[in-house]
Amino acid sequence: MKCNLDFQECLKDSPKFRLTLENAENDIEQLEAKLERVVRLCNTMLDAGKSFNNAGSGFLNGVKDLATFFYDDPMITSYLSHFCQTMSEVLKFFNVLMDQGQRSVCKNLNTFIKTEIKKVKETRKHFEKISDDMDNACNRSSQSPRSKPQECEDAHNLMMANKSCFAHTALDYVYQVNILQSKKRFDVLETMLSFMQAQATFFHQGHELFHDCGDYMSSTKDQVRDLHAKARVEWKEMEERHHLVQNK
Repeated sequence: MKCNLDFQECLKDSPKFRLTLENAENDIEQLEAKLERVVRLCNTMLDAGKSFNNAGSGFLNGVKDLATFFYDDPMITSYLSHFCQTMSEVLKFFNVLMDQGQRSVCKNLNTFIKTEIKKVKETRKHFEKISDDMDNACNRSSQSPRSKPQECEDAHNLMMANKSCFAHTALDYVYQVNILQSKKRFDVLETMLSFMQAQATFFHQGHELFHDCGDYMSSTKDQVRDLHAKARVEWKEMEERHHLVQNK
């Protein structure tokens, strides 16, 4: 919801201004709650990403350990080593992506909440205090006994001073609210765009990595096919194993 507060209505302190201001304040409260929720969900996603990365590292350690079983088979150990190197690069790319998520989403949105929104909320407290002070000064001025000119004059001067202070404070408050209402749009979009660009970089790096692995994967596929073929020949030969008994 976009609430543009008018400076002229602000100086009048009209009912229209108060209603629009209330709507703007409610809008900011909702925005803060939704941003905090996005930050929490992003942190949950990042924690899951870290768990995935740790699990991936554990898996690769298992594959490296498996490769030691084939210590006397250079071809198998070579291919398994290449697999581990490639997947390690993928995990590095993914780790960078998670770091980008932390910096582009969590950090940026938290900064917006703790800087921009907090500043407006602090000014709101000051505005409400000055507003109450002005109301009290107006009441005191209206209730001053006309039989005491000096007291009336003092009350009137206090009221005018409070009105002036209120006007400046209200203008500053409206200014900050309007700035926040405009900043929220491009700050949120810029944050999500940054994370989307990080995602694009991650997938581009992955694409380039596996493109470079094309020869390795093709060679591995050929080796697997050859191993299958040799194994089938050996299996076929072993099907005649019972003939050994008959030939004795």
